Amino acid sequence: MERKLTIISPALGTALVKQLAHELKNYNLYMSFANFFAIEGLSDLEEYYRKRANEEKNHHQWIMDYLTDGDYKFTYPEIDKNTETFDTVVKPFQQTVEREIQTTNMIYKLYDLATSEKDYMTASWLYEKLIKEQIEEENTSRMALTIMETEADIYTKASEVLDLLD
Repeated sequence: MERKLTIISPALGTALVKQLAHELKNYNLYMSFANFFAIEGLSDLEEYYRKRANEEKNHHQWIMDYLTDGDYKFTYPEIDKNTETFDTVVKPFQQTVEREIQTTNMIYKLYDLATSEKDYMTASWLYEKLIKEQIEEENTSRMALTIMETEADIYTKASEVLDLLD
C-alpha cells in the first residue's frame, strides 16, 4: 500500500470540517445558556455554561489544528443556528445531554470513516482527543442534569453543578 502525501482524505476532511462547525454550534448554545442564567441571577450556572462553552471552543481548536497539521485546505464553514428554546432552569441541562450524545455519535462516525479508510493516524487521534473527551462531556452533563432535577434549593444545586468542573 502506498502512503498518502497528506494524512487526511477528502471525505474525512469534509467530515472533520463539519465537526469543526458543530463544535462552534455547541459553543454558541452553551453561551446562550450562560446568558439565560445570568439574566436569571444564577451566576454559578452562568459560570458553569461559560466553562462548558470554552471546552467546546477547545474542541474546535483541536480539530482546526489537526486539519492544519494534516495539510488539509478548506473554506471555513458556516455555523448552523441553534433552535433550542428553554424557559426553565432544567431545560438547558436536558438539552446539553442531548447535544453531547449527538456530538458523540458524530465523532463515532468520524472514527468509523477513518478506520474504513485505514487512516489509523486520524483514528488514533480521534480516539485519544475526542472520544475520550466525550466520555467526560457526557458524564458531566448527566451528573449536572441529575443535580438540577433534585428538590434542593436552586443556589445549592447551582453550586454543586459548578463544582463538577473543578
